[in-house]
Amino acid sequence: INNIGTNKPKSTVDYTDKDFTFLMSTNFESAYHLSQLSHPLLKASENGSIVFISSVAGVVSIQAGTIYAACKGALNQITKDFACEWASDKIRVNSVSPWYTETPLVEEVLKDEKFKENILKRTPLNRIAKPQEVSSPVVFLCLPSASYIT
Repeated sequence: INNIGTNKPKSTVDYTDKDFTFLMSTNFESAYHLSQLSHPLLKASENGSIVFISSVAGVVSIQAGTIYAACKGALNQITKDFACEWASDKIRVNSVSPWYTETPLVEEVLKDEKFKENILKRTPLNRIAKPQEVSSPVVFLCLPSASYIT
């Protein structure tokens, strides 16, 4: 399970090269390289499973920061590529793309009541997700009962 992520939300023109490198290496490169290095072990298991934690930000613009969104979009793409490439090695690859979830990273931005209200207006269930609502589907994707999902 590749579940690492951080963000520095700001205007695109305000990002520095250091911000770019930090966010790309944390949010994308680490997941890519961990998966690549795990491939031999997952292949040997004959029932390997990788799950990336992506984000809605990787699918549509949620104004969460362009670098963060680009990283999550890249995770979505390698999910598809790895799933097709590694299926013959009996490795399944999936991603879960949650919306705003109660985490320390999100708690800070949701302190802004106007921002939170805007998020809730765009959330069909009109609430922020709880961590277990994201982790439960992730666990399922790792189980043998999900052996055909990739």
